[in-house]
Amino acid sequence: MPEGLGSVSVWKIRPDAQLPVRATSGAVGYDVYASRVIDVKGNVIGELPITIEPAESLLIGIGVVIAVPWSYEIQVRPRSGLATTHRIELGNSPGTADPDYRGEIGCLLVNRGNKSFTIEKGMRIAQLIFSQVEIPVLREVSRLEDLPPTRRGAGGFGSTNLMGAGLGTEDYQKEIARRDRYFMGIVIATSRLSNCVRGCQRGADGSFPRDERGYLVGQTRRYGCIIAIPEELRVIATGFNGQPPGSELCAEVGCLRDERGIPSGQMTEVCRAIHAEWMAITTAANVGIPIAGATMYVNAEPCLNCAKFIAGTKIHALVVKKGGYGETHGLDIVKAAGIVVREIEFEE
Repeated sequence: MPEGLGSVSVWKIRPDAQLPVRATSGAVGYDVYASRVIDVKGNVIGELPITIEPAESLLIGIGVVIAVPWSYEIQVRPRSGLATTHRIELGNSPGTADPDYRGEIGCLLVNRGNKSFTIEKGMRIAQLIFSQVEIPVLREVSRLEDLPPTRRGAGGFGSTNLMGAGLGTEDYQKEIARRDRYFMGIVIATSRLSNCVRGCQRGADGSFPRDERGYLVGQTRRYGCIIAIPEELRVIATGFNGQPPGSELCAEVGCLRDERGIPSGQMTEVCRAIHAEWMAITTAANVGIPIAGATMYVNAEPCLNCAKFIAGTKIHALVVKKGGYGETHGLDIVKAAGIVVREIEFEE
């Protein structure tokens, strides 16, 4: 069953009915099988096999009742094989089974081809998709002007022009890019809080020199991360590469990796610091802020370990600054998890 549902109760109306099944482990649709001919009230009016003539339709029951949990629906969709090969489609695609429906699910098959087609018992005729839906409260306003304004306004069918230049998509992409640059600026500012001293030279007094702004001189490992809701222009967590609470500060005692001569990119676990991504994720967790569906911004590709953490967060997107400290192949892990990855140019 889809994640979040766990299990769904089903009941076979007749013993020889077949339960819906997924054809492969990666399929989201459950194939359903023809069981009998019914009418709109669920009464049996015929048995299979039966032939559908061109331009005719028949309601075919699947012989199964499914208890759809709240707030999910079942969408009844056509099977591509029947539609493309035989022009057998659903007359009300997609059909919907509501959570309070306790009748047999029927598939209204329509023959849109020019040849007769026979529906056999046990034939796969449609597929079911379990989909979670939102149930909003409708709030009436007294005037049209009280509704949130849009560029399109009251323009209905055809108002965007059949052969238009796609300005809606173009404007949307521009706005995404604009917000990505805005948040990347915050990432860069956050990265300046890093106290990593790898590559920094100690002064005559044994300390690590800082410039007039308080930044470490010669610092080469300056990473930042923010987690944000770009649609709301809201940052929900920040992080930079630095030491966790209770750890010795590298800016005071020096770089452990330098001391041990560990090459860059190797044995990343031998380090006093936590990575920027770790800090941002744990910061959100510590205050109970969910990050599923949010967007993460970083000024360098995540290392392999961070990529694994990111892959498990269910964030919507990861935005990476191009040219940030080389390639780690961590993005391959992130992309494999279904997370959108955008790389952007950004001049500090």
